[in-house]
Amino acid sequence: MLQSYKNFNNKKIINTIYNNTLIQKSGDNFIWQNEKSLINNTLTQQKMNTKIKIIGLFLLIAGKTLYGQSVKESAKIEIPETYELSNIILALTDYGISDEWEVQKKTDYYKNMLQYFEPVKNHPLLDSANYSREKWDYYLAFRTDAVAYSFDKNNKLKKDFDFETQPGLNPFGNHLDLINDFVEKSNFRKFYSENKSFYEKLINNYKDYNFINETLEFLDAKIGKSKKQSQSEQYHIILSPLVYRMNCHRQLSENIVADFPSATEDFINGNFDNENLEDRLDSNHLIFTEKDHEYINPITNKYLELVNSNFNTKYWDKESGYEGFNVFNEYMTWAVYDLFLEEKFPNYVNKLSTYWQYQNASRGFFAQNLFSDKVKELYKKNKGKKFENIYKPLLEWTKEIEQQISLPAIESVDTSESTIQNLTQTNYIRYIQVNFSESMNTEQPFGVEIREIKNGKQTENKKYVEITEYKWTKDGKTLNFKIDSDWNEVALTFNWNEVALTFNWWGIEKPLISKKGIFLKGTTEKVEWITPIREGVIIKPQ
Repeated sequence: MLQSYKNFNNKKIINTIYNNTLIQKSGDNFIWQNEKSLINNTLTQQKMNTKIKIIGLFLLIAGKTLYGQSVKESAKIEIPETYELSNIILALTDYGISDEWEVQKKTDYYKNMLQYFEPVKNHPLLDSANYSREKWDYYLAFRTDAVAYSFDKNNKLKKDFDFETQPGLNPFGNHLDLINDFVEKSNFRKFYSENKSFYEKLINNYKDYNFINETLEFLDAKIGKSKKQSQSEQYHIILSPLVYRMNCHRQLSENIVADFPSATEDFINGNFDNENLEDRLDSNHLIFTEKDHEYINPITNKYLELVNSNFNTKYWDKESGYEGFNVFNEYMTWAVYDLFLEEKFPNYVNKLSTYWQYQNASRGFFAQNLFSDKVKELYKKNKGKKFENIYKPLLEWTKEIEQQISLPAIESVDTSESTIQNLTQTNYIRYIQVNFSESMNTEQPFGVEIREIKNGKQTENKKYVEITEYKWTKDGKTLNFKIDSDWNEVALTFNWNEVALTFNWWGIEKPLISKKGIFLKGTTEKVEWITPIREGVIIKPQ
């Protein structure tokens, strides 16, 4: 089965196959569906005995270089020197170079970085820090732990405060001798200094482009933090132009919290348009759904007993890799983003909420659309009251329905009874039958993406089609429809002997939904027809 990946920068869909499992990822934002996922920084009560007390201050101290700025004194955006160092090291490893999603490679900055560090491409550090998908936690810890370090007057790394991204792992600290040697032999600090203006440009543009003020204002006003949380708290957004996935949210000290998001290709390259709100909101999602954990997690902790008893992850999770109430928090933080869109950007809420619900379903949170709709319903009923008031009725609902929910999927696509027609030299018609695992909602039209395949690989040739002529049978488990495309475009430009049909993914605004109200599992199906197509001839497959 083929998979799709959403590139937020230019709306292209890039396709890949990973262990024959449908895995759909945005930017850098998520752990892949079939590997253990990154758990947010709120530790489970069961693991409190392993919690490490994070102490110290994350300040601009002597000898530490941080290019950053404050946003209304509520957010400090920065590209710390040591954080960029760790990202460069990881990008130069064999894994960083070969993996398609870990490092943002489609930028001029990446190309310049590779050229600058070419003389040290065989440095022993790059073997020692050569992690993998399976060792995602070591990769993330090496990358993020670096913010706790700075350079002393002798250009050697020193640790400024206690912090571990993944408690119990210390891959950055364990490699200090090799890292210091790499810094010296590569002349890293010169590279960082020479790119100061580039870093400052990213920092200066990030706040407005990503609606940081609007995000914080909404979360403070509508979700709300406790007084204890709000007092003297500092918020940092820590960037690197090399980060492409695994965004995370971490508490750096008692009064400093930080998000580590990715940035889009166009934003890094400076090819962004502030008038393109859809692109900007896509980018905003990368930071919003990290930041709102800071608001949602404490409320969940307050109602933890109710969450654990009324939200059984066995029914709500399809191998996301998250554990326990963290599954609930993922559903809730993404549902809050839908509330943000509806309140701040109502003209975009239907399309973008649908797209992001596809995305989260692909991560394993398959009932996101159903969950978000319920949150939205309760939020409206609760208007003017504390957000936490929706928890009890929401969890009563989850308990009531959870044993009935299921993920609908395509069981087969059949063209054995179809015909391919070219009777007018303007129409190219394919008749398709799709069989589903359960009864679907038969009352509304739906959309598909049609994409050309050449030599077994999907091309960039695609179109989005809303299907309005269709027939449902077998209690909504079988669907028959036709695809009618422009003959001249297809015949003269492309050889569409093999076609991929994508359901419920980016670009498709009208999803297929089950009778239970859950989106069809996003999927791309390869469909083949016989050739050749001759003018005025109907060909029936044998």
